[in-house]
Amino acid sequence: MTIVKGVLDLGKYDFTDTSFDLLMQKRIHRILLICSNYDNYMLEEDGRIDEQIFNEYVSLNLRYPPVFVQTDNAEDAFKILRAGHIDLVISMVSLKGTDVFALAKMIKNDYPDIPIVVLTYFSREVSLR
Repeated sequence: MTIVKGVLDLGKYDFTDTSFDLLMQKRIHRILLICSNYDNYMLEEDGRIDEQIFNEYVSLNLRYPPVFVQTDNAEDAFKILRAGHIDLVISMVSLKGTDVFALAKMIKNDYPDIPIVVLTYFSREVSLR
């Protein structure tokens, strides 16, 4: 069961590239990662996402790489967002019992200035939507 219902209207969002200069105006300090514990483990062991981001920060001579806050459900995600200080939301498309695209729409409605990234193992899952 999920608290999220609906369909994401992709026509309302801009998916163009953003220049590095524009990105540097807003630094990312805290990232909310919404995924199952298994996906979190896979990101940690296979991708070493925190290490990759740290290395990217070091290569760009930036200090203070972002901190990851992880949850595995939509309710906790909204609690964390309400507490504030989240600069980026990353969600896995395979979040059990939740329509991640509807969740992204709800987050975007409540927090329009926070960017949202949806990760998937296969692009076919997204293109079917």
